[in-house]
Parts: sequence; C-alpha cells; structure tokens
Amino acid sequence: MDKVKGIAIIIIAIVSVIVTVLVANVLLDTTGKVNQGNYRISDVIVRSSADVKEVQDENVELTKLSDMIFDITQTNQISILIDPNVKANNIRIENLMVSDPILRGKMEIYQNEDKKYDITPELKSIELDLEQENEKYVLNLYINNKDVLTGQRVAENVETIQYDATMFKTLGIDISSLKFNVSFDLLITDEAGNIVKTTIALNMPTEETVEKGMSILKQDTSDYIFTII
Repeated sequence: MDKVKGIAIIIIAIVSVIVTVLVANVLLDTTGKVNQGNYRISDVIVRSSADVKEVQDENVELTKLSDMIFDITQTNQISILIDPNVKANNIRIENLMVSDPILRGKMEIYQNEDKKYDITPELKSIELDLEQENEKYVLNLYINNKDVLTGQRVAENVETIQYDATMFKTLGIDISSLKFNVSFDLLITDEAGNIVKTTIALNMPTEETVEKGMSILKQDTSDYIFTII
C-alpha cells in the first residue's frame, strides 16, 4: 500500500512539474499578443502630387508652352504619428511590398533626401531616424514613382499649365495608370529590447490627385495595432 502511495505521489509531482512548465511557457510567450498601450498610431496621412521639371536646352528659344519639355515624378508622402508610453530605441521597416503601376519609372523610398533606396526585391529592411514632435514620434516617408514620364510635351492648344499632378491630366494620362499598392511592417524596439510590430497598407494616388493637383488623405488607423513579437 505504501509502495502504491509512493508511486502516486511521484506521478503527481511529475504531472505538477509538467503543468507548471506548460503554464509558464504560455505566460511567457508574447508572440502575436496585442501590445498594451506602449505605442499607438494616432494618425496616418498620405499626400500625393507630382514633381514637374523643365529639361529643355536653355539655348533653345521658347515661343509657346508646347516648345517646352518636361520630366515628371509622381510623389507620395506618408506621415505617421506614433504616441509612445515607452521610449523607442529603434524604428525600422521590413517586408516592404509595392505593386507595379502600369506607368512605372524608378520606384524609390526614403526618409531623407540624402539617403534614398530603390524599391527592389532585395530591399529587406530600412532603419528609420527617430524624430519627435510634442512628445510623439513623427515618421515622414516618401515613396515616389520617379521619372514616370520623361521628354514630355503638351499639346499645341494648351495655354496654361501647373507644376503639379494636374500635368498628368493635361497630358491625357489616366489616374489608373499611376495607381499602386504599398505595404510594410513597422517595427519598434524599446530600450528594454522588446519589439512590437504593425502592418501598414496603403493605396495611392487617388483620383483627386490629378483633378486638383494634389491630395491629402487621412487614413483609418483602427487596424494599425502593435503586437508583440
């Protein structure tokens, strides 16, 4: 009887250890769990327009607009505002995916003019500068379709032009030829080494961009929730 009792005690002890280990693993595994308010995206704003440059020979006399030659870049600025409860040590982008528009120049992404990246399958990760304003982190990213149109001339009957995205309409370019999708993971590492992630997904530019020369579109941020990885 004592032997049976002893075996039962050993079995109970072993089961208790196994249960304790399993519970500990569940409690300590934070993968995919929602971050409890350490970081929150309060605003995402996309500004789209165009950069229009004259590229003709300065020695050529211009008598009308149709004599001028233009190169055009479709521009997009993504502004992300992050409310932090914990100081960030590092912010980066991973898994950047950009669909090709029908009209494609050189797709590029950058935070600062002096450090630009060509968007290619080889671009895996981008370290971002930490910029603060009113105790919030402000990220301004630029994703441009550079030189999407080059060597362009307007029609003979065009009398006025604007150096913005209305140039696409002036040249008869449909907005559908310029649209593309972009998505990326935004990862923040705090000073303790904890990492959280959210995925940003956007479509641009909008019809308003070509009609009005530029568009400013405020995004719904309800889906941008940081999870612990």
